[in-house]
Amino acid sequence: MRSTLIYAARVLVRVQESRFKSAYLHSQRVAFYALLLARELGLDEKYQKRVYLAGLLHDIGKIGIPDFILFKRSKLTAEEWEEIKRHPVFSYEILSTIPGMKEISLMVLHHHERYDGTGYPAGLAAQDIPLGARILAVADSFDAMTTERIYRPFPLSREEALKEMHCCAGGQFDPLLVEVFSRLIGRGETDLSLYEREFTTNFYSKI
Repeated sequence: MRSTLIYAARVLVRVQESRFKSAYLHSQRVAFYALLLARELGLDEKYQKRVYLAGLLHDIGKIGIPDFILFKRSKLTAEEWEEIKRHPVFSYEILSTIPGMKEISLMVLHHHERYDGTGYPAGLAAQDIPLGARILAVADSFDAMTTERIYRPFPLSREEALKEMHCCAGGQFDPLLVEVFSRLIGRGETDLSLYEREFTTNFYSKI
């Protein structure tokens, strides 16, 4: 089962990279931030690896979204936004069929839920949202705010993004995870050069 999971992960990461390079790089950074959060929370190593893999694959369902929506520079219509919101379900449908990925697929399915229950796809709230999904929500949003996007060419600084996340703690984000992530940033542990050194070398052998 372990070899099946590793092979499937490699294939899906390669598919994502070939389809849209920017999303692939985003997923790498999300995986890094999520792993740091899991470590800081003292979660066991097996769970840390699952969170990391969920970060790498959290947007794999976007391969099911039409390019004209995915790469649209202007504001999305209501119908287009509803289509975008389907990508966590697409991701779940892909990952949940792979042996050993059930827990990972649930993290991915719920990473756009909000702590106050107003997110999607299921409207889960607080502790009903899987911990891994709450971790991904923080990591995903931080990277989205601090990097250039098609719809927003001017990213926020890390300080601006962190301020925004504190404002959204208890609404969009788990307040505890925002505090933990702030600690990591304050200690300089979210430097992406650390990712290059530690996590891009032979990761799959560590799963």
